[in-house]
Amino acid sequence: MKRPLYSLLLSLLVSPSVFASSFSLPIWKEKAEALGYELPKPIGFNISYMSMEQGISVDSIMLKGLDIPGLALDAQDGTQKTEVVSFRADVWLFPFLNVYALFGILEGYSQTDVDASLTMNIPPLFPGGKPHEYTVNGTINDFRLDLDGYTKGVGFVLAGGYGNWFGLVDASYTQSDLTIIDGQIDAIVVSPRVGYDFNTHDVPLRVWVGAMYQDVEQHLSGSVADLGLPPGLAGIVPSDARFEVTQHLTTPWNPLVGMQYQINKDWYLLGEAGFGDRQSIFFSIDRRF
Repeated sequence: MKRPLYSLLLSLLVSPSVFASSFSLPIWKEKAEALGYELPKPIGFNISYMSMEQGISVDSIMLKGLDIPGLALDAQDGTQKTEVVSFRADVWLFPFLNVYALFGILEGYSQTDVDASLTMNIPPLFPGGKPHEYTVNGTINDFRLDLDGYTKGVGFVLAGGYGNWFGLVDASYTQSDLTIIDGQIDAIVVSPRVGYDFNTHDVPLRVWVGAMYQDVEQHLSGSVADLGLPPGLAGIVPSDARFEVTQHLTTPWNPLVGMQYQINKDWYLLGEAGFGDRQSIFFSIDRRF
């Protein structure tokens, strides 16, 4: 008697290892094991947390709906802090190639000081006199944009090794859709790593050093009223006034150091830290099938 289709789908969801063994993932598994490589189980799910702080540079900042002739804004370099909790699913298609997709929740903000200048033309006091130009300068301290939203993305890992040494390159593309303000954050991240595997010494531990490259484009906009203006200023700003900000990261590269501890054949713990102008902490727990 044939099993119903829904019964087969349910068994695959409950036990992904059935799917993996049916298709003998990863491809060329037997050849890799014949050469002495010990491969992880092909399908994995993990939950991770990352906290990151880095510098930003504002390319442009504009206000719309505010009819203030002579007003000029110039943002200084600032700081961006983010926290991301994400869920990731991955599969080893080949012994050297892993592909994954992720979805996460983003919380954070970017903050900078904005230099403002207002140039006014004062008409002549007497007939035949010359008009005067008068400029008032000031600074808007702690101009802050909340970056809460949802992030999704895809990526791949290329890996190889010789003896106890291994190397890998992790590349991903993510897009974050913001909720408090309008806009999105597009990020390309590439992280090469080189490490040592202590499993052959009866220690279920892998350690590595590496670097992280980030190419991030941020286009943000929203209502000026949502910026938390002081009460005196909020009362005179039109309700339809809007801001538009374009900014990028000041430092594309930073060093990394990390480790992975294998609890057993199914569970792994991973931790990684970033240093330099971009500081980060990353933790994840991985379940493999």
